[in-house]
Amino acid sequence: MDPRQRPLLRRRLGVFRVLTWGLVALLVVVYAWLQLVRHSEFKLLAMQQAVKVRPIPAPRGLVLDRNGQRLVDNRRALHLVIQREDLPTRTEVVTALAESLSLDPAALAKKIQSYRLAGKGHPLVLKENLDEFGIALAERVRARYPFLSVEVAPRRVYLGDELAGHVLGYVGEVDEPMMKAKPDLYHLGETIGKEGFEASGNDKLKGVDGQKRILVDQLGTEVANFGQVDAAAGRSLFLTLDAGLQQVAQEALGQEAGAVVVLDLRDGGVLAMYSGPSYDPNLFLNRLSQDMVDRYLANNLTRPMVNRPIQGIYAPGSTFKLLVALAALEKGIVTPQTQIYCAGKKNYYGRDFRCDKLTGHGVLSMVQAIAQSCDVYFYELASRLDIDDIHATAEKYGLTERTGIDLPQEKRTRIPSRAWKRKAVPKDPKWYAGETISVGIGQGAVGVTPLGLARFYALLATKGKLLTPHLFYGFRDDQSNSLELAPAPPPKDTALDPRIWSILDEGLYEVVNGPHGTARASALKDITMVGKTGTAQVATFVDRAHYSRQAKSLKDHALFAGYAPREKPQIAFVVVVENAGFGATSAAPIAQKLVQYWFLDRPLRPLPPPRGRMVDPFAPQPREEAE
Repeated sequence: MDPRQRPLLRRRLGVFRVLTWGLVALLVVVYAWLQLVRHSEFKLLAMQQAVKVRPIPAPRGLVLDRNGQRLVDNRRALHLVIQREDLPTRTEVVTALAESLSLDPAALAKKIQSYRLAGKGHPLVLKENLDEFGIALAERVRARYPFLSVEVAPRRVYLGDELAGHVLGYVGEVDEPMMKAKPDLYHLGETIGKEGFEASGNDKLKGVDGQKRILVDQLGTEVANFGQVDAAAGRSLFLTLDAGLQQVAQEALGQEAGAVVVLDLRDGGVLAMYSGPSYDPNLFLNRLSQDMVDRYLANNLTRPMVNRPIQGIYAPGSTFKLLVALAALEKGIVTPQTQIYCAGKKNYYGRDFRCDKLTGHGVLSMVQAIAQSCDVYFYELASRLDIDDIHATAEKYGLTERTGIDLPQEKRTRIPSRAWKRKAVPKDPKWYAGETISVGIGQGAVGVTPLGLARFYALLATKGKLLTPHLFYGFRDDQSNSLELAPAPPPKDTALDPRIWSILDEGLYEVVNGPHGTARASALKDITMVGKTGTAQVATFVDRAHYSRQAKSLKDHALFAGYAPREKPQIAFVVVVENAGFGATSAAPIAQKLVQYWFLDRPLRPLPPPRGRMVDPFAPQPREEAE
């Protein structure tokens, strides 16, 4: 090497040494900064990648009837899910995943996008309630998509099938519109009550979700548990329903469409509420197929999803005559002794109004007119009353308002008035006197819910107490399984005149127990049942021969409303059978079965004090011993 180049080489090597040692020093400083200064920060980030928080769904509370018989229970179920942090972003992955699970790719993509934007919530459920075939499918798909997981979750089970479908309702997932409407209340994927008492009692039934912290590997597989906070189950509830009486209502109505309501006169508790045709809430726990949508929601003319006791609006027919009689007596238009002649029809305002008995009833007093359901007698009362008088009486006794039952979507009864018609029929707002004649026998514009009508007859049974029907009876104590009573809604006293009440009560007694009563065939030997038949016209007909040729859908609705026993009433009831003909032949026999069961087929022991535990209706006790 040229000696003259050695100093240059030494200078270059010195610069290289300085740079090398400087780089080493820099690396040491950076490494020390990362390992010492930011150790906690990076440890947290690493743990966040490896440690995941998984929600633990809380079981909803059980639902029992008033005797402790389970109506709604929970079962363990397996769901195929995607955790929120693992939601796929690539379109081709979403499409392939949907096809492997036989799902609609567009619907899955939309749901994934909703979950991604929601911010927080439960995992996205792809397949729920996996059976053996479903578990096998899930494992095959998970081998290709390791971000999927199978989780255990509680699942609702409705033990009575169609026994109380409309009362209980069903549960479902919170969807995007619900979450957007109440973002502070709902989380996407959360299970809540959608219909019936599951919805109205949701805050009582839902529990508090727990969570667990788990360590996962690079494939997302759980390898360790870092602890968890257990879910707190919702509180179990007693309903006022009696499962035995509910079953009698279901069996008695059979395949007919209609409604049955039975109220406890001590506090307004609903002992039975059946809507036919009913539905099985278990069917709505899974995603509905098109066949299910057609069967229950779209193309079924019998409307099985309508809760007829609170959503069906029916002309009350002759069951409404008790309100008209009450209005006439309170206004002093007639007295109980006032006699009116029935010749089978009577002309009002140039039109003949027929009585159901075409040959006429002859001369009748009010009690006789109620017993024989004479239309002409009540045409005459209506002609002497103003429509606003009838409406005011209905308003006074709670028939114009919702009952306030603890179920969603209750409809209001319709008792017409001049103000009502101005709003309802703006093209022809004038009220005509002839319209009042039809209202006098529960036809025309008047329409009531079966529950609203039952509440009115409960008022007659209790001599003026306006009860609030309700289903919530109390909580179940988790330790002792005993009932913690909830306070009943207080009744309202309407100050019904006892003298007027006695006339109405006598008329209702004669309907069932008198020699000429329309429901005398349904009288019971051991229990004095009272009530009123009703036949609500659906379509006009010329004569009985013409009526007999009408299609079933055009035949009259049959009604029966009343209470029992007469001496110390304990229950009030209403039965509506759609398109079944006469109330005396179709509805009254169903009421007879209800009364028969409640007072004679159950153990014949005195009922406990109001708000106390009911006796077991299924305990065997021979009739001979009881009698």
